[in-house]
Amino acid sequence: MAVRHVFLLLMALRTVSSGIVLSFPQARFPPLDYLPDDLTMPPCGVPKPTKPFYTTFHIGNSYNVTWITPTSSNSTYRIRLIDSDGLTVEQVPGMIAEGVNSQAIKLRSPCEQCMLLVEQVMANGKAFRSCADVNVVKGSVKEDEQCSQRGSLMNATCQCESGFTGNQCQHYAHCETNDDCLNGGVCVDQPNSLIKKRCFCSYRFFGQRCDRKFNSQNDHCFAYDELVAADLPLYGMFNPRCFQRHDLSAEDRVYSRRVDNEVEVIMDFSTKSWLYLGWRPTELSTSCRLFPILEDTRGRSNEMDEVARREFVAKPVMPKNNGYTELGLKSSLHPMDCVDVIMTSVRKGRLFISDFYSRDRSTPLEDYWYDGEMSLSAAYGTQVDDRTIVMFRRELREFEPTDHPLGPNEILVVWSKGDGQMGTAFQGSDRGVEKLRLAEVVNVTFEQPTPTNELAFGVKNVAHDRLEPITNIPTTFSSSSSSFSSSSTSKQTTPTPSSPSAPTRLFTSSLPTPPRPTTTSEPEDSSASSPSATRVFVLVLAIFVLFY
Repeated sequence: MAVRHVFLLLMALRTVSSGIVLSFPQARFPPLDYLPDDLTMPPCGVPKPTKPFYTTFHIGNSYNVTWITPTSSNSTYRIRLIDSDGLTVEQVPGMIAEGVNSQAIKLRSPCEQCMLLVEQVMANGKAFRSCADVNVVKGSVKEDEQCSQRGSLMNATCQCESGFTGNQCQHYAHCETNDDCLNGGVCVDQPNSLIKKRCFCSYRFFGQRCDRKFNSQNDHCFAYDELVAADLPLYGMFNPRCFQRHDLSAEDRVYSRRVDNEVEVIMDFSTKSWLYLGWRPTELSTSCRLFPILEDTRGRSNEMDEVARREFVAKPVMPKNNGYTELGLKSSLHPMDCVDVIMTSVRKGRLFISDFYSRDRSTPLEDYWYDGEMSLSAAYGTQVDDRTIVMFRRELREFEPTDHPLGPNEILVVWSKGDGQMGTAFQGSDRGVEKLRLAEVVNVTFEQPTPTNELAFGVKNVAHDRLEPITNIPTTFSSSSSSFSSSSTSKQTTPTPSSPSAPTRLFTSSLPTPPRPTTTSEPEDSSASSPSATRVFVLVLAIFVLFY
């Protein structure tokens, strides 16, 4: 039964091939692109935010409307201007052919607090849509409107604020030049992505500006500091003995292990493009689709610092429908619904990786779109021949609604890899669904080198080196029945110690122990003779008298 369930999920994943999101004017937040008209409320699917961002269009002026869509077949596009009641005010003439992702338009009808809607219409009649909040007005264009309120006009050119790019500052960007990326990172164009420019980071570094680093050094399991081809058998990056191996296909696999309260995951895929790995609990209520609360899109949590956000408890008020129809709310979860996601790509030895969330079949959005944060504590990437290898580390537990735990139990894992630039057709031609245990502890031992005489417990035995052989020790031990004396020419060698004992023990263990002398109540007179010496003297004196 479990196998059949995974097979059905995989088939559902393979049916996703369309969607659309406006890149100019700015799509309504969040810019979800999988909004079929049979599952979401008209006219836009995404409810109107409490604080909409309005793009101003001036009657008679030409504007280039742009959008992003995965590669699909048998579809056309159309653009409409809709008022706040959902009624069509103006239909842009003509249908736009497949493969085109922009259209120059001139609007003729004034419309305050309206919506510009672009629809992708499939051959089977299903439609996908994206809309933007706009004001269509008469009069001349103000300077700040020419730069989308995100920059200033200087010499007829928009100077964009940090975080935006484009001739009208209409696109999001994490960088503008290589100087914006720290620690040797480079700024890379992403023309078919919602984020038009991103930092790709040198080995060891990650983060939006390559400003984060995992503080650890190489060991027997992973090259945390630098790639070491001679010491680690796979790509000079890691030792597979330290990890569990999970085969996803004939060419793609994942390695994982639990390290204290964190989980380390390595994606080893046959691709030179991007990778996608998502997960969620195997049992999850369909009510997860009610996050984020789109009827009130941004609460006060986005104004908090990191510590306060983790301690913040959201008000227990759920949205009515979050833009879904009743059918959409009751339908079973798609593999890409409510999924915690890692998306990554390696270009010329540099890594982009970030923490994403997928509310539905839409292109995943980075956690900050939902007032979340980057949850990774480490990230590394490399390419070898036609393979991309990326490691990330994260805490086992979750901190916010955009996160799911990585264990300790079995979880549903969704994976995909691309054959083009990241952000285009992210579902990919190769993808699948598995149930895996990623948070298993792997016990592995490595042989330690045998210590030599020069080393004791890994430290040079300085005390032993300072010992000298024991020679020329004149010693006299006396007892009532015998005597022992060593001449000045006698020699005794210190035996080699079997363990690093104290030097005093080495001396005492090489010599006989003298008997304890008898003690008396009177101090011993060094000039007095002993009783046996007196008897000898009397006997000698008697013999002398007899002879003489």
